[in-house]
Amino acid sequence: AFLTLLACTVVSEELYEIRGTVQVPRGSKPSNCRLVINGGKHIGIPSSNGKFIIHGLAPGTYYMEVQSIDYEFSPVRVDISARDKGKVRAMTADPMRKKERIPYPLSLRPVGQPQYFEKRKPFNPLSLLANPMVLMVGVMMLVMLMSKMIDPEELNKARRELHQQRQQRPVAAASAK
Repeated sequence: AFLTLLACTVVSEELYEIRGTVQVPRGSKPSNCRLVINGGKHIGIPSSNGKFIIHGLAPGTYYMEVQSIDYEFSPVRVDISARDKGKVRAMTADPMRKKERIPYPLSLRPVGQPQYFEKRKPFNPLSLLANPMVLMVGVMMLVMLMSKMIDPEELNKARRELHQQRQQRPVAAASAK
């Protein structure tokens, strides 16, 4: 008796549908899109003119996405009311965009085109200066140029002074003992 009562309750629940249109720019086929509800529990494919109907939905809240290779669509939150005999209310559900009510039957338009590849940055010769190896070579070249610019007489004078300082150090170290 309990099983028949449970079966009658499940069967008596009315199932509803979501209707609408997927609008894509001219030259594209709306039938290349796919409507996915709650991650794939219900799937719909629009006809060649973009109209779609998804049957067999119980009253409740659904999350609908339009999947397309060519276009991006905002996800839609769809509420089917049990009190109002299947009245459908829809609202955009994209967290990055402002929430807007969508009139029923739904009219879904793309919000943009996906970017699958990044454009390569053009070559910039100044970017070589950021390379550590180029910086090291540059410093070494600068040191070599600076050593060539030193006057040979002053270099000899500095060597003699250094030699004299070295000779005075051992004498100063010996006298300190």
